Amino acid sequence: MVAVIIVLVLLLLLGWTILFHHFRALRAANVNLVKQEQKEASLLFQLHEAKERYCRLEEKLRKLQYELQKQKENHH
Repeated sequence: MVAVIIVLVLLLLLGWTILFHHFRALRAANVNLVKQEQKEASLLFQLHEAKERYCRLEEKLRKLQYELQKQKENHH
């Protein structure tokens, strides 16, 4: 009877150890996931800013091309 109780207690301790190990692994995975989400958000923000800069530069280019075209027409 005592041997059965000892075996059950050992199994219980083993179960708790495995559970604790998996809990720590899940917590570490969650931290990594949060870091990846933050990095993704940062990259999306940078992409948005780059698109805005590209659109502004494109608009400047169109204006310059229009002005150059007008100058060419005025000289001919």
